[in-house]
Amino acid sequence: MDILIRYVNIYNGSLVVTSIVVLFVTALIYRIQKRRHRHNSRLKLKLIESYNKSIKFNDSSIFVNTVSEALPSGSMTMIASFFAKKKCHELHNFIPLFAKETFQKKLRQLLKKGNAQQRIEAANMLSYYPCEKTLKALRKACSDHRQEVAVAAALSLLNSDPEVSLAQLIIQLFNSTTQKGLFCFLRLVPSNTLLHLESQLIIEESISPDNALLAMLIEISNNFIIPYVTFAREDQRDYMQSLFEILLGLQYKASGVIHSCYILNFINEFCYQEKICSIQKLITEYFNFESKLFVCFLDEHENTSKNQTIGQYYE
Repeated sequence: MDILIRYVNIYNGSLVVTSIVVLFVTALIYRIQKRRHRHNSRLKLKLIESYNKSIKFNDSSIFVNTVSEALPSGSMTMIASFFAKKKCHELHNFIPLFAKETFQKKLRQLLKKGNAQQRIEAANMLSYYPCEKTLKALRKACSDHRQEVAVAAALSLLNSDPEVSLAQLIIQLFNSTTQKGLFCFLRLVPSNTLLHLESQLIIEESISPDNALLAMLIEISNNFIIPYVTFAREDQRDYMQSLFEILLGLQYKASGVIHSCYILNFINEFCYQEKICSIQKLITEYFNFESKLFVCFLDEHENTSKNQTIGQYYE
């Protein structure tokens, strides 16, 4: 009985010691994360303030000096995040500041070793600085097992590497990531770029209808676009019903699949990203249901009534 009591006491004592150790380690980890979060918040605020001062006084050196001071503190993730939240025209004065190889190397390391969000933001920022090492890193990232990283790398390659075509990226993503990832990629490609691919596919369909790329796009349509449009048809507005009929009618050919993505992406760009007009106005006034293109009248005040696609006008 004494032996049993002794073992119970040892067991209880070990539980107490283990609990104390776990509590201490947890508190230490929490404290480290809290300090890191506080440091990152201060660093982010410092970068934003210096950016605003640079804009206000038209002096980019303010931002350069702040970045130079902050970089030893591991701020490359902050800068990549900063770039991701700004549009290209807002970054015009700051893009040259990070063209040095020291910055590029840090970005490529972030693309390789960061978490998913950091790798996405690094891929986005690297698109502004195309060089052989960067393009090689982005091509490798296109095969990442995390579909969001692969999609981000593919979009960056599309913007920065003139030797890589949209068709090549579609094939690579189809073979290396999920079909859902490929569908997300297609929904993020600029609408004008999709129109260029559609022209190529129309030629391919007449020459080689059994092309592998065409089969891939039809598969994406069957698994994602048709279910997406079918579900969206619950919208009972007349102009939306007409649009959904157009979209469903395009799903029989690969070129039609790309054209349906063009329509969806164009709506997203004009109505949600740029907020130029409402969906109702865009479809009822600027969508030609015969040509299936968005059109507008240019130089209305000069009475020239010249008709063009908005896609061309938007460029």
